[in-house]
Amino acid sequence: MTQTTSTPSFALFGQMVARAWRVFNNRRQFAELKDWSDEQLEDVGLTRSDVRRAMAEPFYRDPTSSLLNASPAPLRRRQLQPANAPRARADLTLVETDAPRDNGQLAA
Repeated sequence: MTQTTSTPSFALFGQMVARAWRVFNNRRQFAELKDWSDEQLEDVGLTRSDVRRAMAEPFYRDPTSSLLNASPAPLRRRQLQPANAPRARADLTLVETDAPRDNGQLAA
């Protein structure tokens, strides 16, 4: 007797429903970007044409994935770095105050 490993049909259906729900939510949230001003879109590293191009995708495609597949111009514009990339530390300086130090509090 030969056993085959296959995913049960109810699991495949569940994955399909979860993906459809995710695409629906992403499209609904992404559609709100149409109402943003050009300055607000620029703050998040997008342009109006990026939003139009993503919303022109068929309804069953996730509009956020078209931003990832777009030209590298947005990436150059924003200069993205990984979240765990080393960051420059701010130089801290000690500030002397005229207040007495005997109360045990630090000056901010």
